[in-house]
Amino acid sequence: MPHALRRTFRRIDWSSPQTRILLGVMAPAVITGMDHHMFGVTVPAIRSHFDLDADTAAWVVMSYSLPFMALMPLYGRMGDRLGKRLLLLIGTAIFFVGSLLAMTAPSLGMFMAGRFVQGMGAAGFVPLCIALITQRFPAAERGRALGTWNSVVPLAGLMLPYFAGLLVDALSWRAIFPAIALTAVIGFFTIRHNIRPLTTAVDFRFLRTFDWPGVILLSSALVTLFFYTSSRPVTGRPALQDWRLLLAWPLLFTLLILWERRRPDPYIDLGLFRNRTFSVASLCAGLRMALMTSVSFLIPLYVSDVHGGDASTIGIVLMLQAGMLFVTSRAGGQLADRWGGRLPVAGGMAGLAVVMALMAILPETAPLWAVVAVTMGHGLMIGMSLAPLHRAAMQGIDDAETGLAAGLYSMIRFGGQIMGTAIAGVLLQAGLERYAAPVQAYQSVFWIFAGVALLATFAALQIREA
Repeated sequence: MPHALRRTFRRIDWSSPQTRILLGVMAPAVITGMDHHMFGVTVPAIRSHFDLDADTAAWVVMSYSLPFMALMPLYGRMGDRLGKRLLLLIGTAIFFVGSLLAMTAPSLGMFMAGRFVQGMGAAGFVPLCIALITQRFPAAERGRALGTWNSVVPLAGLMLPYFAGLLVDALSWRAIFPAIALTAVIGFFTIRHNIRPLTTAVDFRFLRTFDWPGVILLSSALVTLFFYTSSRPVTGRPALQDWRLLLAWPLLFTLLILWERRRPDPYIDLGLFRNRTFSVASLCAGLRMALMTSVSFLIPLYVSDVHGGDASTIGIVLMLQAGMLFVTSRAGGQLADRWGGRLPVAGGMAGLAVVMALMAILPETAPLWAVVAVTMGHGLMIGMSLAPLHRAAMQGIDDAETGLAAGLYSMIRFGGQIMGTAIAGVLLQAGLERYAAPVQAYQSVFWIFAGVALLATFAALQIREA
């Protein structure tokens, strides 16, 4: 271990409550990061194994992301009443069961069901951890704490993609799941040991009067919207052309708004959106996630289709991207503590527009190192805005509503993740059917996401500091 790193570890008070809280919330981040980085490498192999089109391959990713996103407000809301520690432990146990199902699944349907259960378990990790940090760290230290917590996921990406590539090349895509399941077990006991509950009494009686219709309406509206966006694998109709889904999702959202306005204790507090900074930060977080996950979905397929790369090569590319994300994740939090959220977020989004444009103009004959360099630039830009967005969204939120606000913010953020993956899959499939050369299909998709990055830059400039 380098001398500077040893000195840093010696300076840490490992017995302090805040250090233990950070260790506890890092455990879910490690689980999420391990699953994200290892699974991304397997997508081309899964596509080949099951002979999938691009838009159907996107649903392999979305089968995890959809419950992961849709259930975030539920975990956040329940965390405010039942305790965030308890919900983290329950979610980790559910994730472990899903990992076993995915590992042993005999068919595509069963595999996607296992990923769905994994997503159900992991849905609470982000909002509950954000809420815990917001509650237990003073405002002047939250950006740094959030940046440290955020850095765990890209840190996991420094080696895991390459390790996953070796497993896939040597064994199969199923070989990643035993390690993921083991990490869930270790994470469970880490959370249990390091996060102490603020109260010992838990009142479950409120579950009888909880706004379960609101949960059903919100989940149904979100699922219907994403089905409409990428409908061919679901209903057999071309994307954005199934009129039944086009009518259903606005109707469900309208019913949700009308129902929540009548509730004295609604599942979704629409009043949170009167906080301009919360609304703008949530929108930016959704756009950022769309830009992040679209590239995470496209790059493995791009390296495979355009450059003929195997799983190990894909793992190296994703590892270098994650390394750059790690470099700026913690730095972004420190910049937010010093300058506020607007400048780091707007700068990161503008940089993403440049990165997407560069990917769009790379010719088929470009060397692989050029693709790697641009992908590393993507990691640098995407990491810059993460902690500043978390900090901006949660400023001015009452302690009693931290779980609810973090859950709603995280749902919008990861809604962008699903939308980015779905749209990338639909556009890529359309491009592959239209163009003779695969590289042209990828270039057309990158140009569209360059436009999304410009929109995100403009939105980021609207963030106001408290």
